Amino acid sequence: MTSAPSPSAIAVERRIAPRFQPAFRTICRLEMDGARPAIGLVWNLSESGVSMLMAGPPKPGAELKGELAAEDGGVGVPVSIRVVHVRPTTTGDYVLGARFETPLAAKDIKAFLVAPAQPTRTTNGNGPKNWSPPPKG
Repeated sequence: MTSAPSPSAIAVERRIAPRFQPAFRTICRLEMDGARPAIGLVWNLSESGVSMLMAGPPKPGAELKGELAAEDGGVGVPVSIRVVHVRPTTTGDYVLGARFETPLAAKDIKAFLVAPAQPTRTTNGNGPKNWSPPPKG
């Protein structure tokens, strides 16, 4: 016989918006007090907030301006955040969770997501191409 988990053992989902995993190398540059911008590697993104990996994060409660961008350049999206939590990782870095002052528009989120793969077609255009291993010999 097994017992049901206690109410305290059940994780409560507190997120108010769906999270998306952005494309590899999506970063957030944060303006710090007169110093060089701090850069975080974006882990997930939603219309209401962001989670990122950082080496030297600001403290919870900090309100900062910044920019979401692709590491290799391109057009960035300006953001204002309030740091909600900072947690250390085993690597010595930190995971930072922050809430956007103004929700991101769907088009801004979409700009950082990888487009779904398109089905490939055979050369004659008659449906998906089936892969098979090369012949032996």
